[in-house]
Amino acid sequence: MAIEWNLRGRSNTCGCCEKAFDDGEKLFSAVAITAAESIAPIIEKLGGSKDGKELPEYIRLDVCKECRKTLPKDAIISLWQGVYTAPEPPAPEALPRETAESLLRKLIEGEDNPDNVPVIFVLAVMLERKKILIERTVRHLPDGTLMRIYEHKKNGEVIFITDPNLSLEQIPIVQQRVAELLAPPPPAPVEQPAPASEETPTEETPAEAPSTEE
Repeated sequence: MAIEWNLRGRSNTCGCCEKAFDDGEKLFSAVAITAAESIAPIIEKLGGSKDGKELPEYIRLDVCKECRKTLPKDAIISLWQGVYTAPEPPAPEALPRETAESLLRKLIEGEDNPDNVPVIFVLAVMLERKKILIERTVRHLPDGTLMRIYEHKKNGEVIFITDPNLSLEQIPIVQQRVAELLAPPPPAPVEQPAPASEETPTEETPAEAPSTEE
């Protein structure tokens, strides 16, 4: 199963009435099935499919308290209450550094590699323990897959994580791989300057004295 990072974080306006949220205002967030006909009017209001691109399988919706009752129940797979936090000004650019969060994003947004599923799951658990991610819903898919839906506490992004049901023997192996991926790269070797070539000085032939014979 493809693991999908929702392209949009918490919205600044209500998805139904389009009222701007106030800092600290309580709101309701939901994950909806894009293909559900009942959700189509809201998706259209949000802009629908941009640039002709196909919409993702699921979409994140944020609505105010008054509009919560208008959400179609048949299209919602997860619903939770949260608090809107106004965006912070951009921080000064720092030196690039691999963290559990940046590694998680890189693996999710990269190629769909089944070998990365356990690593992604362990990274999500690490971020949950650090209170960066909040688990919102756990769902059993028709094929038996266990899917956990997380929300990023700070920016409201939603992430779908497949639970690989790791055994006790597998956990240390995956943790070791995570540690290796998070380890800083070894420093680049410093090139030593080439030793200066030692040249043997040549003896100069003394100039001949001018002849005094006439």
